[in-house]
Amino acid sequence: MSGSGGAVAKRLRWYWQMEAANIVLLPALAGGVVWQSGGAATAAFLLAAAACSWLLLIGALYWRALLRRMEGAAAVFDYWLPRLAAVEGISAASVLAAAIIFALELAAARGEWSASLIAAAALTTLAALEYVNYYRIQLQHFDNVADFKRLIAGRGFRRAHMARDIAAWRASSRRKHRAE
Repeated sequence: MSGSGGAVAKRLRWYWQMEAANIVLLPALAGGVVWQSGGAATAAFLLAAAACSWLLLIGALYWRALLRRMEGAAAVFDYWLPRLAAVEGISAASVLAAAIIFALELAAARGEWSASLIAAAALTTLAALEYVNYYRIQLQHFDNVADFKRLIAGRGFRRAHMARDIAAWRASSRRKHRAE
């Protein structure tokens, strides 16, 4: 995949930047709503915001590295992919921790949904969806006509791009290790 042209590279040029901007924008927007409503930044909100930002960072790094590989700088991709694979457990744990703290705060609130709890629920859900979208199954289909048509045609979801790349890297690493 050399060269800097192509529809995929063009899409990735703005896509990784959008993911990177959302690292700050989404938690800030949610925090603004909480603050405007007179709410406070609770542990559930802060942990959910951190988990959401973390997963968005993972996505931004992956898409940027993939773009750099398409542009002929494979070393960038080769540097980042093992690191993104290595933090999969941390990524899952951040989502799980956010969900647990949210559930505890919701239970303590006895059904009273504050702005902070609503924001924590939204950010935790987004973090979970981002985790699945990067490490498991491609959930996002609305930004690519071909992906959307594939989904509408009933061909279902497919393995996430990063998950496929990580699996290929791990298989290659195992082959190299056995050959040594």
